[in-house]
Amino acid sequence: MRERTGIERKHVHKLDASAVLVTGVRAGAAPEGADDDGPGIAVGSSWHVAIELPLDVAHPVYAHQSATLLGLEAFRQAGTALAHLGGGVPLDHKFIATRIAMEWTQDLSGVTGLVPASIEFRTVRAEHRRGVLVRHVFDATVTVGDAVVAQASGDLQCVDPRVHARLRSGAPTWEEAEQRHDLAALGSVRTTADGLDAWLGWDADDRMVFDHGVDHIPAMHLARAAMTAHHLLTADTAVTSLDVRCSRYVDLGAPADVHATRTAAGTQTSFAQGGHVAATVTCASAALPPLSRPAEVPARALV
Repeated sequence: MRERTGIERKHVHKLDASAVLVTGVRAGAAPEGADDDGPGIAVGSSWHVAIELPLDVAHPVYAHQSATLLGLEAFRQAGTALAHLGGGVPLDHKFIATRIAMEWTQDLSGVTGLVPASIEFRTVRAEHRRGVLVRHVFDATVTVGDAVVAQASGDLQCVDPRVHARLRSGAPTWEEAEQRHDLAALGSVRTTADGLDAWLGWDADDRMVFDHGVDHIPAMHLARAAMTAHHLLTADTAVTSLDVRCSRYVDLGAPADVHATRTAAGTQTSFAQGGHVAATVTCASAALPPLSRPAEVPARALV
């Protein structure tokens, strides 16, 4: 596949069509000497994924979300769509993101509307099995018009559903788990000498994170909880850098402990269950130059 528009819900693992932020996938430069019949995603290859960010507009799914969180969700969707459409990953496969990171270089807080943007993926490592992508490690650059607004990276594993079923054997399913409706991502916040402790809250009706039934707490919600901890500990108005690293699933059926500490660069938040750390998120804030919208990339209103 060289180019695809009209991205469907299934390509980004969403049930709600209005939650789809990806609008197209296009192959970029192939590695020098690459075989035309070889894998579409290989070390040195590049792909361009078009996205649309609903910034500071009324939206059925993404209203009141920060540009940081929206950018991270768009990046997650873009990597997912690319794996399916460029890497040949079957639609029934499960994805495990062991790392997703993004650092903004320009401030989008003054930009409103449905903002078209592009993510250029550059493959650092690619593993295939029987011609199907099973692991993709990549760096990426996010642009609005000709302006670079963020740098990102990720590590995505694509798992056969039979293997995934064995990995998750015994974990409560969405239907079996208690459907929580917590008012905040952090509950019973307690300050400590170097940071804070809390328990992880979640809302089953959150259409951004729990768009469809899952058997774990998605990394996007961990990112949101870590951003909340960062705001409480630093009083910074915006998070401009996020690095989410996951080593275990955070299950729905058991409480998760949150511990956040201040660091020289910002904050580090860990999520643990049963005494085992499952994920760590680092956040930082920096003063950024405001994005001046290029005239050739106008935002459109949501109607």
